Amino acid sequence: MAAAVAALSLVLLGVASRGGDDSRFIAPEITPSRPAPATTGTGFDGRPVSVPTSGRPALVTFLFANCPDVCPTIAATIASSLDALGPAADDLDVVAISVDPEGDTAPSVGEFLDRFRLRGRMSYITGTRAELAPLWRDWLITAQPEGEDASIHSARVVLVGRDGRQVASYAAGIVVPVGDLTADLRTLIAG
Repeated sequence: MAAAVAALSLVLLGVASRGGDDSRFIAPEITPSRPAPATTGTGFDGRPVSVPTSGRPALVTFLFANCPDVCPTIAATIASSLDALGPAADDLDVVAISVDPEGDTAPSVGEFLDRFRLRGRMSYITGTRAELAPLWRDWLITAQPEGEDASIHSARVVLVGRDGRQVASYAAGIVVPVGDLTADLRTLIAG
């Protein structure tokens, strides 16, 4: 039953299953590719953040700093992949969008980014629920319910090409091998 629900979710998101020899990415490709939502917000540090940026590939994900399970795994995988990319990582925009506006305060996000060696390597959009809700809707994300202690949210990892189109996506809640994400980011950077 769970496998059927996961497969249906991928179909509804327009994500093809991993497969044929013509696949450029290990992550399921979004076919047809679609424009990434023009996303602007304020980073946890007060700086403006926007994605996609013309001519730059991006990784966009959806996290919250006090998440007990999925978010730390995603953050550690992203950090390890950026490490593996070395200087090529500078050619990639990495953006997280908060799914817990009440809990994602500047100190909690800063500590989260420090813990996973992502400060200065990942922009992290925060804001009020009213400010973030349009972003969640545009990216097809379910946010952490207000006042909920359990981890109940979407945590997709979306790859956006230099042309500003969503090209592949790792589904929420699956463990992404570092080698797979690193290979996909190399492909994304290469254009």
